Amino acid sequence: MERTARGRYETILDDPDFAVMDDGTRFAAFFLGDGETDPAVFPMEVGPNFRSPVHYHKTHYMSIILRGSLRVGKKWYGPGDIRLQEKGSVYGPEEAGPEGCFMLNIFADRRGFHPTVLGEPEQDLPPVEPHVLLSQVWNALAEKHTDSASVSTAR
Repeated sequence: MERTARGRYETILDDPDFAVMDDGTRFAAFFLGDGETDPAVFPMEVGPNFRSPVHYHKTHYMSIILRGSLRVGKKWYGPGDIRLQEKGSVYGPEEAGPEGCFMLNIFADRRGFHPTVLGEPEQDLPPVEPHVLLSQVWNALAEKHTDSASVSTAR
């Protein structure tokens, strides 16, 4: 990921700076704002052996399949398919196709992105450090600048 200008970052799906987990899963965490309740976006690539049990999230969630395929329950999803899940709604199990799957997961509230697996006690998971944190400070500065410009042109 590269900061290309004040308040702007750019990256690619195959960014080598994405985190890699023990099972080979690659992901990045992009937090859209400073607050705990702000949205989070996770590009995530899983290998062909990826399996996830039946679970739910404590926030609304959207997943877009970019490459490969993913089975959720009995239905297969491929590139361009979009799934939306209401918070607390149960789904799964999930299984990656033979080529793995690259998806973009968008969570309405980053506090709820960790899955809660059915039949297992809730875990205290460590917080995820964002790869990019888009701060609301720049938005406030831009709005202040815009407001000042309107006042000075109105004179």
